[in-house]
This record gives sequence, structure tokens and C-alpha cells, in this order.
Amino acid sequence: MPFDPKLYEKYEFYTVTQIEEGFIHVQYTNPKTLNAFTDQNWKDCGEIFTRLDKEEDVSLIVFSSGVPKSFSSGLNLKAAMDSLGGNDHLPERERVRLLHKHITEFQDAISVPSRINTPTIGVLNGINYGLALDMSSAYTIRIAVEGARFSIAEVNIGIAADIGSLQRLPALINNKSRLMQHALLGDVWDAKEALELGYVSMIHPSVEHGIEQAKEWAEKITQVPQWAIKGTKKHIQDILNGQSVEQGLKDIAVYNAININGSKLKL
Repeated sequence: MPFDPKLYEKYEFYTVTQIEEGFIHVQYTNPKTLNAFTDQNWKDCGEIFTRLDKEEDVSLIVFSSGVPKSFSSGLNLKAAMDSLGGNDHLPERERVRLLHKHITEFQDAISVPSRINTPTIGVLNGINYGLALDMSSAYTIRIAVEGARFSIAEVNIGIAADIGSLQRLPALINNKSRLMQHALLGDVWDAKEALELGYVSMIHPSVEHGIEQAKEWAEKITQVPQWAIKGTKKHIQDILNGQSVEQGLKDIAVYNAININGSKLKL
């Protein structure tokens, strides 16, 4: 079934379009909050990536912001406090249980790009604070836009980041001392430093230029057998997620033995 953007129109603030056959653009635009996320927004984000991964015609997904000043300012704190504030009357054990459930559901939604086999590209502009890093650290490839600013900002509001950045960044950042510095201080680093740290692949002058770069890559990626592309993404991601080299070799041997033969068997 060909990709149909109308199936994604129900998601508020999201625009899902096909740039070229197999290459999908997801854009989030909520200028009033500088692209902060409510519970519904992050649930929708996870659902969109999950649905796109299941579409046979989708080979590559690029995610960007439609707000010039901000990729995302993070979690919408007011909305979060409002949704959790109604539990104050409950016993402590129940409050802990509900908050734990909320956090794990949040983690699950934001982690979808790291679990799916379809490669993802994030074009990161403007403000990238808190949740923005949880999101982009789950992408396959990251492109920074000139002027982008990054911060693991959660310590500034008195909590430890809990949606993925502390778990993924150590595998992505090449200077662990600098990573600890930024995480403990909640300070801000720029696009040039993000490139130096290995967090982004390159810096482009605008979101549009970043999407054009993604389009250039898509022209190659969409022409290669998709089992090869998705298998490559999956098996690198498995190692980033902590799998051993030995297990990775066993898994890729099975994967290629099946797919090179065009078989539907499961070994």
C-alpha cells in the first residue's frame, strides 16, 4: 500500500510528508511553547515512528522542527505538573508506582527511533534542551544547524535526566569527561562542540540545507535492498545498546543467511 500522508493528519502539531519515494519527513511545529512536549505530544511522536516503520514503502525518516528558534525546549513543565498534581492525595507507594509507570511509558515512546529498523535523521536547530537530547540521541544520524545550542538541562530543575540521554550519550560522545561536565552542570554547548564531540555528523547553515543533505543520502539509501539497510541499522544499534560482539556476529550470520537466500525461514 503506497504511503498516504492523510493517515497522519490526526496528530496535532505534526506534519508527515513524503519528500521522495521511501523518504519521509516528520516535522513538529508548536511555536507557542518553542516545541515543548506535553504527554500527548510525546505519545504521538512514538506512535508516528512506530507506524512509519511498519510501512513497507518507508526506507528513511527525517525529523525536524518547524520553529526557527527551537528544535525543542524540552518537556512542557506546566502541563506535566498539572497532569501529575492530581495524585497528591494518594498514598506514597501509589504515587511512586504511578510516576514510575509514567516515566517508563515516556521512555518507551521517545526510544522508538532507536528500536525500529528504519534509519532516522534528526536536523537539530536552535534550542535543544533536556528532552531534545533524549530524542536526538535515539536517532541514527544527527545534523546540526548553525546556531544550535544543546543542554542536558534536567539538573537545573533539580532532577536527573530520565528519558534516555544519560543512557545513550556515553556511546555517542567521544569525550566522557566533557559529557560528565555538561551533564552535571546543565550548561550549554554549541553546534561546533557537538561536532567535535562526535554527536553530530556535520553542521549546515539552515534546516532546509540539512533536509537537502538528508535528501542526498536518501537517494542512495532508497536504491539499496531494504533488508540490507535495515539490517545494517539494526545490528549497529544492537551494539550501541550493549550487545556483545560475539552475539552480534551470531545474529548477523543468521540474518544474512536468511535474507541473501530470500528465505522467510527463522533459524
